Amino acid sequence: MSKIISIGTAVPKNQTRQSEILEFMHLAYENNAVASRKLNVLFHNSGIATRYSAIPDFDKNRNEHIFFNGTPSTANVEDRLTVFKERAIPLAIDAINNSFEKINTTIDKFGITHLITVSCTGIYAPGIDAVLMEQLNLPKDIFHTSVNFMGCNAAFHALKIADMISKTDAEAKILIVCVELCTLHFQPKDNHDNLLSNTIFGDGAAAVIVTSDNYSNQNEQNNLTINGFYSLLLTKGKELMGWNITPVNFEMILDAKIPDVLGDEINSIEDNASAKFKIAPESISNWAIHPGGKKIVDTIKNKLLLSDEDVKASYKILNDYGNMSSPTILFVLNELMQEKNKTGETIFSIGFGPGLSIETALFSYV
Repeated sequence: MSKIISIGTAVPKNQTRQSEILEFMHLAYENNAVASRKLNVLFHNSGIATRYSAIPDFDKNRNEHIFFNGTPSTANVEDRLTVFKERAIPLAIDAINNSFEKINTTIDKFGITHLITVSCTGIYAPGIDAVLMEQLNLPKDIFHTSVNFMGCNAAFHALKIADMISKTDAEAKILIVCVELCTLHFQPKDNHDNLLSNTIFGDGAAAVIVTSDNYSNQNEQNNLTINGFYSLLLTKGKELMGWNITPVNFEMILDAKIPDVLGDEINSIEDNASAKFKIAPESISNWAIHPGGKKIVDTIKNKLLLSDEDVKASYKILNDYGNMSSPTILFVLNELMQEKNKTGETIFSIGFGPGLSIETALFSYV
C-alpha cells in the first residue's frame, strides 16, 4: 500500500483580516448599497478570520494598490496569469521545502522519481511541473504530469495517481504539489457567484510526499496509509460549480444551493464509500472535510451527526486561511497529522469539485 510520509504547506506573506478585505470589497463595488448589504451578510457568516494573497492590495487604499491600481475590472486574464507565473513557483517551493524539513532531509538527498503538479488558477506551457524540475534540479528523465482545472478536489486526483504509481513501483518517491492563487481572479461583479467567491477564497500551496510500504517501513516514517478512494459524479448539480475563462479572469461559478445538494446526498455517499472501504461509518476516528465554505461543513456535520470536535480541523483551516481550492484538504490532513494519533485510527476525507464531483478517501495512521 502507499503511504503519505509528509505534508508541507505554505501561504504568501500578505495576510489580511477578513474585516479589512470587506472594506476593500465595499470600495471595489463602488459602495453599491445592495452589493454591500450582501457582502456584509456573507462576510459575517463566513467562518473566516484571515486570508492570504499573492498580491498585497486587499488591505490597502486604492492609491496604494500594486496590481489592481484601484480599478480591478480593468485587469485582464493575461495580466493575472503573468502574476501567477511570477508568484506560484516560489510559493510551491516553500511548501516543498516544508515537506522535506518535516522528515529531516532535503529534496537532493531524498531523490524524487515522480512529480505531479496541481492547479486550476493558472495554466501555461511549459507548465509548473517543467519549471519546478528545472528550479529544483530534478532529473530530466523523471515521470512528470499535471492535474489542471479540476477545482477544489483536485488533490484527490493527484493522490490517486500517486497511489497507483507506488503500487506498481516499490521504489517510487512521488512528490505532489498543489498551488493556487485564487485571489488573482477577483472581479467586482454583482452576482451571487462572484460575491460568494470574493468572500471565501485565498491563496496557498501544499506538497505531499508519497512512497510505497517498502520505503516507509525501512525508514520508520510516521505516515498515513492510503487505504482507498471512492468517487461520485452528481450530474444533477453540474451547473452549480465550475470555472469559466473570460477575457478578464477565471470566473468562478459557486451557487448557494451547493450545501443543500450535498446535504441530500452525503448520507448515501458515506454509506457507499464505507462499503467500498469495508469500514463501519461509526468506527471512523477522524474527519477531513474540505471546507469549501462554512455552510458546507455545517451541513455535512449535521447530516452525518458529527460533533464540532469531529470537524474542528476543517473549521480551523477555514478560519485561518479561507478556501484555497486544491491545497485546502491537504492543509486539513496536515492539521490532523500534527495531533497525537493512535496506530490504526482512520481518517475519512471528502472533497467537492465542479460537476458536482465528489471525491473521498480513507487513510489510517501507522
